[in-house]
Amino acid sequence: MDFEEGTLRTGLSGMAAGSTTALLLTPIYLVKVQLQVTPKRTLSGPISVIKNTINKLGLSGLYTGAVPIFLGTSVGYGCRFMAYDKATQVAEQSFGFGRIGSVIVGGGVAGMITWASHYPLDLVSSRMEASVAFGGRQMTMTEHIREIYAKSGVKGFFRGIGPCLLRAFPVNATIFLTYDLCRSKLT
Repeated sequence: MDFEEGTLRTGLSGMAAGSTTALLLTPIYLVKVQLQVTPKRTLSGPISVIKNTINKLGLSGLYTGAVPIFLGTSVGYGCRFMAYDKATQVAEQSFGFGRIGSVIVGGGVAGMITWASHYPLDLVSSRMEASVAFGGRQMTMTEHIREIYAKSGVKGFFRGIGPCLLRAFPVNATIFLTYDLCRSKLT
């Protein structure tokens, strides 16, 4: 495989893009998940989540779930861009889709593969982030993985993936199509 033009280069570039987002995403996801799982009277908004987390765990508590987020975004975005390149290529060359059709198919498939590739890690990070709101001992990523497996087996890592994948196709098809159309109009 030619590194300059190949899927490997695309995948590694996507992994680099995904990994750099983990630093920014982790505190944001922590706030989002805690607001989703706690009553309003407990945490009234993002600032109260941040204050509560820092009071309980210190500043590093804002990065609860960072390891699975880092791994998940790295894997997910690597898969995303490789899948997009390959799916658009196959749609054009094997099925005769025009540019717009291939971008829609490529974007939708890329979104589904992104989520399928890192869904278990997303689940683990969400559990880690939610646990901050409920207090008690903070479990490690490995402890969460063991607990999920012990309770539900491999199926437990994919609970809720169906609606996620159904949403992923149209959302990502729209994202990639909008990007492609804007890019072509701006050049």
